[in-house]
Amino acid sequence: MAHDDHEHKHDHDHDHDHNHEHDEDFEEDEIVILEDEDGNEHEFVIAETFDVNSRMYAVLISADGSSDEGFIFRVEQKEDDGESYLDFVAIEDDQEWSEVEKVYNTLFDEEDSE
Repeated sequence: MAHDDHEHKHDHDHDHDHNHEHDEDFEEDEIVILEDEDGNEHEFVIAETFDVNSRMYAVLISADGSSDEGFIFRVEQKEDDGESYLDFVAIEDDQEWSEVEKVYNTLFDEEDSE
C-alpha cells in the first residue's frame, strides 16, 4: 500500500442522490473523485474500508485501471450547508500511518491466506 503525501479534497458531486452514513450505507466499488494539488481530478474506486482506533479508513484504487496500487485515506464525516458527506483525507502523521498500515496488513493478509 502506498502512503500518499498529497493533499486531496473530496468532490461532492457524485452520480447518486443519497447521503452517506458512517459504514452502513457505505458502498464499496463506489466512484470517488479526488483533486490533486494541481487541481487535476482523478477517479478512484473504494476497494475496502476498515476501522482503526474508532476512525474509518478506505483503500482507494484508480478507477481507470492505470495503477494496481491502492491508497489509504482517513474517512471523515463532514457537513456543508446542512448536507452530511464523507471526506477522504490523506494520512500525514507517521504514527497514524504506522498504526493504519499495521491493521491493514493484519486484516487483509488474513483474508489472502484463507
